[in-house]
Amino acid sequence: MALDHLRKQLQNLQNEIENLPVDHGQRDKLHALVDDIGNGIDPDDSATLEEADLQERLDELVSNFEVEHPTVAAVLKDIMVKLASIGI
Repeated sequence: MALDHLRKQLQNLQNEIENLPVDHGQRDKLHALVDDIGNGIDPDDSATLEEADLQERLDELVSNFEVEHPTVAAVLKDIMVKLASIGI
C-alpha cells in the first residue's frame, strides 16, 4: 500500500516537474532523482538506492524549491517520509 502511494506521488512529481519554470539543469536533477527513487523501490529491479546520497539529494532539492515551488517541496518532503517509513 505504501509503495503504491509512493509510486503515485512520484508520478505526480514528474507531472509537476514538467510545469516548473526552472532551467533544464534543475529539471534534469529532479527527473533523475525521481527516476532513481522509482527504480529503487521496484522489487523487480536489481538497482539499489544509496540511502545517504538519496537523502542528501532530497534535502538539497527541498531546500532549493521550498520558497519558489512549495508544492514540489511538499511532495518531496512527503516522499522522504514515505521512504523512511519503508526503511529507505
